[in-house]
Amino acid sequence: MDKQETLIHYYQATNRALPFDLQCSNGTGSHFNVLKRDQCAVSIPFNRKNYYKICLTTGQAILNTDNGTVEINQPAVFFSKPDLKFGWKNVSEEQGGYVCLFNEQYICTELKRELDTLYVTFENSPYPFLFLDPAQFDAFRHYFQLMQTEYQQNFEHKDKMIESALKLIIYSSIKIRSDACPPARNTLPNRLVHKFLNLLESQFPIDAPGHSLLLKTPADFARQLCVHVNHLNNSVKKYTGKPTSRIIQEKMVKEAKNLLRYTDWDISEIAYSLGFEHPQNFNNFFKKQVGESPNLFKSNLRS
Repeated sequence: MDKQETLIHYYQATNRALPFDLQCSNGTGSHFNVLKRDQCAVSIPFNRKNYYKICLTTGQAILNTDNGTVEINQPAVFFSKPDLKFGWKNVSEEQGGYVCLFNEQYICTELKRELDTLYVTFENSPYPFLFLDPAQFDAFRHYFQLMQTEYQQNFEHKDKMIESALKLIIYSSIKIRSDACPPARNTLPNRLVHKFLNLLESQFPIDAPGHSLLLKTPADFARQLCVHVNHLNNSVKKYTGKPTSRIIQEKMVKEAKNLLRYTDWDISEIAYSLGFEHPQNFNNFFKKQVGESPNLFKSNLRS
């Protein structure tokens, strides 16, 4: 199993002081930060990260991805998310811009859904990144400056202002991507599929072990949406290319991994919260999807 870079690893590798919130939670609590890239590392190892990273860059660099390398030779913005592999090597001595870091615990369900929408627009790209023209770069720089300024203030609603700036970055990127690669008419989101995906997302993240998922199967979602399950399955498969059950399973596996990573819940609590009546059923499900048991997955996180 590949080791993941944590936020603590990031601060250590870049010789930055470890923020107080990460010190207090041993790296497991909610975290957000925005930093200038004037002290960025010469290179970032090619590996997976367990946090989100949005980077606004100037200077020359090489971005290493699972699909090969990309030469960054003009201002750009790129997006990393948990489980996405990348490496970075600076080529020019002068590097500028900003880097924004946050984890799953920081983002709300709405922002998570918007980030997922962004990543869908990059499905056919080597990596989620955009080259920016001067006007676009100035706009993005303004958004990052706004986040950094508000992050350092004690304004009561600073979190909302930061969230608004993040949304501006996300939707500006979606617009740039859409203008460059307009979607075909038949790939526009089906309204029923959109409702299904929103309903699925609304169940996560799971905040307490005492509450079990109410919607776990395609039939559950079909009843909630007042449609026949076959109609839902056909619509979802046509739009996403995946069966409804597979999309639900992928979401449950992702949530299971997050609960194993970031909570101290025991396996039975996680199993119940995901809608399994018996821990053994959850063990069998997780092992089939991931290739190892929940206990082994959690044990490997500590190694």
